[in-house]
Amino acid sequence: MWSLIGGAAAVVALNAAPSNIAPLACTFVEVGTLVALAAGIRLNPPPHRLNWMIVLGAVSLLTAAKLVQRAHNLLDLGPGLPTLVIDWMYLVVYLLLALALGILPLHGRHRTKLTSMTEVGILACTIVVLTWSGVIDPVLDAFELDAVVAVTASLLPLLGLLMVTTTARRVLTAGTRTPSGLLTIVALVTLLAGDTIAMAARMDNGATAGVKPSMYGWLVATVLLATAALHPSAALDPLPAERPSRGVMARGYVLLILVGPIATALSLLRELHRGYEINALDVAVPLAATTVTAVLLVFRLTAYARVAEQRATALDTRTEALEVALTEQVTLRKVLSHQATHDPLTDLPNRTLFGECVDEALVSGEPGTLLLFDLDGFKDVNDRYGHEVGDELLVAISERVQRLVPAPHTLARLGGDEFAVLLRQSGHQESVRCAQAILAALRRPFQVGPYQLYTAASVGLRALDTDTGTARVLSDTDLALYAAKAAGRDQLVCYDSQLRTRHLAQARMVDRLRDALEHDQLSVHYQPVVDFENDRWVTVEALARWETDDCSVSPDQFIPVAEDSGLIVALGTWVLRQACRDAAPWHRDHGTRLAVNVSVHQLREADFAGVVRRALTDSGLPAAALSLEITESVLVGAGTQRTRAIAHLNELRAAGVVVAIDDFGTGFSSLAYLRTLPIDAIKIDRAFVPCEQTEDPQQVALVRAIVELARGLGLGTVVEGVETPAQASVLKRLGCDLGQGFHYGRPAPADVISATLAPQNQPA
Repeated sequence: MWSLIGGAAAVVALNAAPSNIAPLACTFVEVGTLVALAAGIRLNPPPHRLNWMIVLGAVSLLTAAKLVQRAHNLLDLGPGLPTLVIDWMYLVVYLLLALALGILPLHGRHRTKLTSMTEVGILACTIVVLTWSGVIDPVLDAFELDAVVAVTASLLPLLGLLMVTTTARRVLTAGTRTPSGLLTIVALVTLLAGDTIAMAARMDNGATAGVKPSMYGWLVATVLLATAALHPSAALDPLPAERPSRGVMARGYVLLILVGPIATALSLLRELHRGYEINALDVAVPLAATTVTAVLLVFRLTAYARVAEQRATALDTRTEALEVALTEQVTLRKVLSHQATHDPLTDLPNRTLFGECVDEALVSGEPGTLLLFDLDGFKDVNDRYGHEVGDELLVAISERVQRLVPAPHTLARLGGDEFAVLLRQSGHQESVRCAQAILAALRRPFQVGPYQLYTAASVGLRALDTDTGTARVLSDTDLALYAAKAAGRDQLVCYDSQLRTRHLAQARMVDRLRDALEHDQLSVHYQPVVDFENDRWVTVEALARWETDDCSVSPDQFIPVAEDSGLIVALGTWVLRQACRDAAPWHRDHGTRLAVNVSVHQLREADFAGVVRRALTDSGLPAAALSLEITESVLVGAGTQRTRAIAHLNELRAAGVVVAIDDFGTGFSSLAYLRTLPIDAIKIDRAFVPCEQTEDPQQVALVRAIVELARGLGLGTVVEGVETPAQASVLKRLGCDLGQGFHYGRPAPADVISATLAPQNQPA
């Protein structure tokens, strides 16, 4: 903006300057604009630097020519060489400007410098024909000019029109009009206007006429060019405008090639009408320009055809690539669909796809049966041999069972070690035979790597019912499966409505038990354990009781429910803490110890040992006064849970807590367990106690063997279920240490135990 204002002020001042000072002032303005133009090119590097450097060279050349002319006039060397030099310099400058603008690429992806120059050539030839026919030829016919003036008069308008038209064409093909581009057009139009006026004056009045219009046109043009170079938009490459359709461009080229012959014909008719003689130049110039236009047009149309062919090839390539991409997409969709509906390990249908198969079977109304089975003890395989061996075992199982249930039946893996089978068009007897065959097949050993593995399964069976939805059918079959596990595993259970009834009753029992825990509706009763030597109480065993206002719930009912639901952890913790609080004064006053049953679920908790220590600390009961009774199932098997249980027991025994195995002889009894595991005593199950009427020799022998085994291992013995004096006498004779049963006392509340342990009431 400051450049434009300064230049305009300089031009106005120059116009008002005296004639003797005007040339010197004009020189200062020209040199200043030249410096500004060079500075603009440096400060705002244009995207096409070469073109602007040509413009700078052209302006520098013409400035130098004008300086030579002024020096010639100042020294008063007379007419001659400078005027001729200036005229030819003008031609060279215009040619350079036209070249700089002509080699600029037009905006568009498929335009190159060569195609742009071709289009410029077509336009230039058309301008030549029009200028020759409409301007130059009539002037040459009307005036007798010298050679220099004639050539200048001929070429300057041609080059000027070409220059302006090319610049306008480039700016107009841009989607955005930059200030720099618009200033360039105005500059060139001003230059052409000044020189055209000056040339017309020279043709009318002589060689020195028209100097002032040319000079002002030149000064204004250079000021505008310098301003265009200094503007920041000179560094931008304008966005391309929306390209016209190929049909519109073809019609434009046809119009350009027709303009030449039409303009030539009109010019010749005009000369004939005015009586001028038609010479060879009148025909040669338009004919040559038209011929060049035709050649360039053929070249441009060939380029168009080549571009069209390239686009067609590219389109074919893109079409082929699109077809390949679509094929890959279809394949990928199939792969993803398969992955979404199949188990990644066994490639069997997963729960989702199996549910859809059951839906389809129920909708069709066809007879069929649903089987669910999972492996018994599969966790031990993972714990002992690792998950890789476990995965290989699952694959082997799926392959073996798949041979028993071929299509149209469906075998699926629902997750973990749980599988499902949909038997289509299958009656009850046929389904039972198939389930038995699966059980038999799973009992046969599997060779997995170097290991020969044995397994078994529990199976639940349920016939399809069109009146029952898929979710209910699966739930019913699941109930049958859990019933098979509860019945001892490795067997088949068929669903009946009683399973659902018992399941609902158990669910209600779980809700009631949870409510009882939250509202302190449970209590702890204690049963004495006596020493056979002196019949004195040495221990009391804590037993959970649940009594409501309406009835009393048997432990045989709510303890299994608590085990299955996981409430046994909360129940066991509550019993432990309450029993420790009750037993602390008994031990302090009478030396009575406390025995508490511990569930396998409690021992699997990460903080079980901490729970026991906190219960002892909060109650004040010494660790040596507490005995934890566990079942043999806690210590059977392998894996992290067994390791954690043993770690808890070792930690507690180190603190002084006694550990006893409850119900010994009825579970997974093993001499190795008695020798290696952290236990202090065993409780002989009531099943081994001799009957009251007769002493069964086998029972007596078993009890004697267990007692001698325990004594040899340094373990104490406690016998459960002592109900008569005769039984107590036999067990005392066999060497048992402690006894427990109704003969010595039934479970009683804490206040009853406290009263019984009073000195005046303590049992003898």
